[in-house]
Amino acid sequence: MKYYISKTFVSISEKGKVTGYENVLTRPDSYSNAFAQLRRFKRMGIENIHLCEHPVNSRRYGKLERAYNKRRKADRQLTLGEVAEIMADDTSTDTEASESARAGS
Repeated sequence: MKYYISKTFVSISEKGKVTGYENVLTRPDSYSNAFAQLRRFKRMGIENIHLCEHPVNSRRYGKLERAYNKRRKADRQLTLGEVAEIMADDTSTDTEASESARAGS
């Protein structure tokens, strides 16, 4: 039997609804390795972590991984317009800095 460590996040929305999700922190490994990692995480002060069994042919670990990737990608995707704005801001600050450096010389 293999084991992995997961962390549970629980929050209350503005409407008072309780929501939560679970993130996988480690890959499935032997009990002794997973338990040692759990102790390390607890010593670091990480809360709401759990040691979970990973039975043979279990799909729970994969479902949790896919859900995590979906949430992570949704938070990180930028549109092409946002990237263009960031690039324009960088070039304008670079030209201002070089102009002020020339004026100071």
